[in-house]
Amino acid sequence: MAVSAFVLIDVTGDHTKSAHKTITRIDGVKAVYTVSGPYDLIVQVEAETIEQLSDLILARIRAVDGITKTMTALVLSV
Repeated sequence: MAVSAFVLIDVTGDHTKSAHKTITRIDGVKAVYTVSGPYDLIVQVEAETIEQLSDLILARIRAVDGITKTMTALVLSV
């Protein structure tokens, strides 16, 4: 059973469009939304294991240029 989460992302300056474009191309990313409010992007992600999800968020998404902070909400039920 896959593990799903929503990643709320703060982006610095004018990097929102480029971060959106880069994140969209990462395997495991299901959707990327540019939003208003305290966060700039919300990303829906999915992985086979919690370890793969951790790698996806910590090593790949957080490495995108312009990202300053993330907050992850794991999906508990659908």
